[in-house]
Amino acid sequence: MAVRWDVDDRPATLYTRAYVKGMWLARDKRAFEGARNTLETARKRQRSGDTPPTRWTRLRRRVTEEQVAGMTVWTTRPRRETPVARVIYVHGGGYVHPLTRDYWRLVRALSDAPAEVVLPAYPLAPDATVDDVLTRLVQLHGQVADRDDLPTVLMGDSAGGALVLAMAARIRDLGGRAPARVVGLSPWLDATLDEDAVCDLEASDPMLAESGLRAAGRWYAGRHRPSDPMVSPVNEVLQGLPPLDVFVGDEDILRPAVDDLADRARAQAADLHVHEVSAMFHVWMTRAIPEAARTRRQLAELVAAAGA
Repeated sequence: MAVRWDVDDRPATLYTRAYVKGMWLARDKRAFEGARNTLETARKRQRSGDTPPTRWTRLRRRVTEEQVAGMTVWTTRPRRETPVARVIYVHGGGYVHPLTRDYWRLVRALSDAPAEVVLPAYPLAPDATVDDVLTRLVQLHGQVADRDDLPTVLMGDSAGGALVLAMAARIRDLGGRAPARVVGLSPWLDATLDEDAVCDLEASDPMLAESGLRAAGRWYAGRHRPSDPMVSPVNEVLQGLPPLDVFVGDEDILRPAVDDLADRARAQAADLHVHEVSAMFHVWMTRAIPEAARTRRQLAELVAAAGA
């Protein structure tokens, strides 16, 4: 058991620098500026619903849809290759935003492992809280993992990155079949955002704002404190969990909690590998930029290794 921390310090490409400037000009982070605005934006997006598999995804992959634990669940598989592993992917969005088109780009890349990718459209806050969401996702894992002997990787970004870590802890505590690996992409490890560096990083993060995130964390926590390990897995007991991988950019408002997770992993002799990428923003790996393509290939390699 060990904590490893790799840093990819290659500068951002010119294309990506222009892309980020476009994000600032479009004011992407408005979606999380202030509690009232965050709720109004979330309600609008929730009415639009989850983005189903794109036409390109359906052309390149075999896609099925089913209802599991009261959730719509899409499963993609390679058309010609036999999967060596399964990924249960839990999307982000601050617990309040539905599945967006960008995720299908990542799903296609993960299936290149080759892997089966299971993508649930879980219920969203403020109507649903951690008690409901976590219960359904653990139930999904149990049903999917029992279908065959494929090793399962739990993977998610942002809020989904927190959810997969909480899922792994719940599965461990219930004595369920353990996933082979847990991968958090820009995970929202601390819903309280209490780290001192959060405020400083907000100025460099083109996607997230502290005020709206805090509100979303409270809505999702429901009857629990936002600091509860189910909501803020940076406070979770890490012993007995599968190997953990965390991918984070150094301009991400959620970056400071990764330091806290690493400290906790060292103290508990947990297996944690942090992959830090310089000049990258929150959940860059879903975007159409060169650095994201590089990270997606790395993620597919991780999944393939889980099935080796």
